Amino acid sequence: MKSRTFVIKPYSTKTVEEPIIAEMGGLIKKICLSTLLMFQCLVFVYGQDPSFAQFYQFRTYLNPAATGSERGLNVAMIYKNQWNYVPGGFNTYGISMDVQSARISSGIGIMAYRSVEAKTLQTNYFSASYAYIARISKNVNLHIGLNAAFVNKSLDRSRLIFTDELDPEVGVVPGGSSTNVVLRKINMFDLDAGVLLRFRYDIHDRPVHNSLGFAVHHLTRPDESFQNISTKVPMRFTVSYGAIFPISRGKNKRNIDFYVSPVFKFDFQEKLRVYNAGMFATFKPLYAGVMYQFNKYSNQSSQGLIFVGGIDWDLGVDNFMTLNVGYSYQLDFTGVTSKSRGQHEVSMRMNFNNVAIKMDKKKKGKRINCYEFPSKNAVKLF
Repeated sequence: MKSRTFVIKPYSTKTVEEPIIAEMGGLIKKICLSTLLMFQCLVFVYGQDPSFAQFYQFRTYLNPAATGSERGLNVAMIYKNQWNYVPGGFNTYGISMDVQSARISSGIGIMAYRSVEAKTLQTNYFSASYAYIARISKNVNLHIGLNAAFVNKSLDRSRLIFTDELDPEVGVVPGGSSTNVVLRKINMFDLDAGVLLRFRYDIHDRPVHNSLGFAVHHLTRPDESFQNISTKVPMRFTVSYGAIFPISRGKNKRNIDFYVSPVFKFDFQEKLRVYNAGMFATFKPLYAGVMYQFNKYSNQSSQGLIFVGGIDWDLGVDNFMTLNVGYSYQLDFTGVTSKSRGQHEVSMRMNFNNVAIKMDKKKKGKRINCYEFPSKNAVKLF
């Protein structure tokens, strides 16, 4: 999901698609088709945020309450490439770090990402998050999180081509647009909040891990307009759920290292609805899964499948570090996104189990043991 870069509302898609593409050939036809595709993409998802197929890897972006949800220091990196049919494509790079302190029942983290759309619009995002971990019982934790962000957007006006710069005979007429882009850069402050319930129950003496979250993004509703026209970013609501179910392998029920993990995510932002639902199978160190995605914006919709695979290693003495590397490919088979040549995503997450924030024991009191999923053989995606 990407933010709006420019507006060409006074002109319909027919103005570009029918008279121009029908009469032009070769290079001019390709330029116009790329412009049309980019326009439709921007209209379809205007005012929206970057979205990741491997949202479970970039957890603090999904929900600030996930800050410090795992013991130790967690470092996550993610890269997404999409819309290669548009010159330059859409590329997003992200990194996050968070650490848990069981002594103060909290998690602290930082996050940054950069999004570049068709080499034209750049978004730089920096944030800090905090989550309080309330221990409800031995097997139940409630995480309450807050994320404060600074966002910078910059626009390269020279790379934009508007519909009134397209001529059916000569092609592109540079500098012929009457569209007025007032600003080149905008700065915004943003705020997100969320809650996360992590709990365990047993089925026939086998533990089942669950993670249920709800987050609200853009609480401040910042203005992202480049034209000095009030364009408030609509709030985005996210519901997510993931579970880890153990499956017995052989006669020895204690030797369980095969798991299935259902996952669900729902995003609601103004007129946009995005549904993700799927299933993972994990047999450490490998995991693989498939998710179905349905996008609906106003009266437009698209559907696709997301194929995911990865590997999860325990490294070092006493499993000092866990390294998780994942890849996903999204294939859209309906709507304008079917022309996007797919979406590629690579992620890496590192967990340093023994790293913690040192606190004064006398001042902070007794350490609180937070809920942790007990299985050593599970791939902890959620």
